[in-house]
Amino acid sequence: MNRWYHPEFETDLISAARYYEQQSVGLGRDFIGTAEATIETIMLAPQRWPERNGGIRRLQLNRFPFLIRYRITSDTVQFLSILHAARQPDTGNDRA
Repeated sequence: MNRWYHPEFETDLISAARYYEQQSVGLGRDFIGTAEATIETIMLAPQRWPERNGGIRRLQLNRFPFLIRYRITSDTVQFLSILHAARQPDTGNDRA
């Protein structure tokens, strides 16, 4: 299965990693590593997590309060956002 990242996904990721790096040296790197591991977990079985509004699925990162929101098309996993879990639950769902 292919993967596609919304242009703002990278912005979300870098912004969060910078925040964590400012909190503690190396924590930003840990955040990125955890996000990458979560993406790989999704790619192994993308249909494992249930659909929510508009066919959006989500998985929370281990150790960090962030959700990766994604959608599955016929042959692609579309990664839409990686945002703090305390934000409104539909934040990032409007990304096509």
